[in-house]
Amino acid sequence: MEIYSKEEEFWRQRGSINWVLFGDANTAYFQAIANGRRRRCSIPLLWEGGQLFQDPQAIRLLVDDFYKSLFVGRPRGGIALAGHIWS
Repeated sequence: MEIYSKEEEFWRQRGSINWVLFGDANTAYFQAIANGRRRRCSIPLLWEGGQLFQDPQAIRLLVDDFYKSLFVGRPRGGIALAGHIWS
């Protein structure tokens, strides 16, 4: 019974609506709502440096590179601490 409850909660969150009022999770209505949310959260294209990227793999690499550049160990300008402070 616990597994059923967990699955029901999963689908309730996925649909982000009170789908129990509208019927089973296997209806076309529910699937359209649940999958529409996934499409809405995707990035179909991306402009970077005046160039349009539409290939999902290229977009993945651009996003990956963007976040990697945020977390590099080198200063990006502004104020930096002198090395002798930590000794």
